[in-house]
Amino acid sequence: MKNLWKVVLLSVVVIILGLFALGLGNDPRNIPSPLVGRPASPFTAPALDEGPPITLESFRGRWVLVNFWGSWCGSCVREHAYLMELARMTAGRDDFIMIGVDFKDTREGARQFLANLGDPGYRQVFDPEQKVAIDWGVYGAPETYLVDPAGIIRHKHVGPLYPGWFEQVALPLMGKKP
Repeated sequence: MKNLWKVVLLSVVVIILGLFALGLGNDPRNIPSPLVGRPASPFTAPALDEGPPITLESFRGRWVLVNFWGSWCGSCVREHAYLMELARMTAGRDDFIMIGVDFKDTREGARQFLANLGDPGYRQVFDPEQKVAIDWGVYGAPETYLVDPAGIIRHKHVGPLYPGWFEQVALPLMGKKP
């Protein structure tokens, strides 16, 4: 009877260690989204620059990178230099466009952020009440979505984008070679 308990206890410990080892192989930034493969939530929202409202539908027929950010977000500061580079790198493409969504923020805070770090030159949605962010299932910043020309979400990236992301992730999804 005593040996049986030792075997059971050892088996439980081995199972727990095995589950722990499996968990170590997971990327904590890779959070599956139920939205991938589904139509992107449409929106018409005010522009940060107080220009005409921004409508996702107006970009149908192009790949759209939708980046959710806020001036209060430290990771957004780290990501911003790459977004500036990516905007320059893709400026001449007819098949790709970028949109920023500043959420849970003030207009002044967002404008100061862009004044300090640089304006990447693409349209920015102003979403202080998080209506667009909630519809898209955003729970933190930065989060980035890649939407195909038919309006289907093809990728969600949690955390800052990094140099090489476009070539490694976006271009293959777009069916293009880096």
